[in-house]
Amino acid sequence: EISRAAGPQIGGRSPALPMQRRDSAAVLQPKPAAAPTTEPGDCIDCNACVNVCPMGIDIRDGQQMACITCALCIDACDEVMGKLGRPRGLIDYIALSDAPREMAGAAPRPLWHHVLRPRNVIYFALWAAIGLALLIALYLRPTLELTVSPVRNPTYVTLSDGSIRNAYDLRLRNREGQTQEITLRLTGPEGLALAIEGAEGAMIPVAADSQRQIRVYVTAAPEARAASHDRSAIRFTVEDLATGETAEVASSFNGDPK
Repeated sequence: EISRAAGPQIGGRSPALPMQRRDSAAVLQPKPAAAPTTEPGDCIDCNACVNVCPMGIDIRDGQQMACITCALCIDACDEVMGKLGRPRGLIDYIALSDAPREMAGAAPRPLWHHVLRPRNVIYFALWAAIGLALLIALYLRPTLELTVSPVRNPTYVTLSDGSIRNAYDLRLRNREGQTQEITLRLTGPEGLALAIEGAEGAMIPVAADSQRQIRVYVTAAPEARAASHDRSAIRFTVEDLATGETAEVASSFNGDPK
């Protein structure tokens, strides 16, 4: 029996051995060889495929577990076949289901037989749906985002006039392609005043596609209900004056219950 590509061939041009299937798992076990022909094969024993193999295997002995499918042997063999004026593809990829047919001399199946399989169509549909969902999420994502982190060290500060002050770190995210003017509002019990550190008024410019962190102070007058209660609900709201888009975050104001 001759299992190498040099010398008499076992049907067809491919030197690969056919594979058997056992419960849909490929088993690297050659089928019984057919009677060899007397015609010489296309392989000229140049050993180019062996020399370029990083794993040091001889692909002419058939598919092997050590093969990493780098395709260097395919490129080397095609180059030699081209120089000899013979058809390329002596070493090539092949579906295991097609190996018995091609080893018997049948023509390879068209590529679309392998591409348009139910499994491939289902995979394509699933990935297309995922891609479409990502595009929709990207289109619908908000261009203005707000996060609020209360400063709890200390929880509150009692000012000289008896007012209670809380500090908060706000992070403003502008996903627009240009600088936006953002206004900040505070909603909560009566008697609360809002101040932005290092700024006058409630207008905050945020550069294009960037995030800006600011510190704000909320002060409750001594007679305000929030000043004498342990915790009061408040809400920060930011608005993009150009687009009208808003974002709001709920937080709490800590007073001195005494």
